[in-house]
Amino acid sequence: MSSDLPFSRDTLIARAPEQVSGDLDGQVVLLSMANEKYFKLNEVGSRVWQLIEKPITVGEIVAQLRTEFDVSVEECEEQVLSFLQQLKKTKLLDHKK
Repeated sequence: MSSDLPFSRDTLIARAPEQVSGDLDGQVVLLSMANEKYFKLNEVGSRVWQLIEKPITVGEIVAQLRTEFDVSVEECEEQVLSFLQQLKKTKLLDHKK
């Protein structure tokens, strides 16, 4: 993983290999093997998790979410970046600038 600098729209995002995830009643549940913590994601978080199954840029995530949810570019980007930072802190995310 790279430094703690903020992500850009061109940052390539993917799931970290040290995690286990599954679906529980339409919501994703994650287990970070790196820090042995469980997480349950809401609808939008679950959709982002689906999108990062394979490497994808932040810009592509934002564009896809905007086709599925009624949200402005600014709000979507802000929320996606915040969520990705949380995933990074919990060691559930790999990314490349």
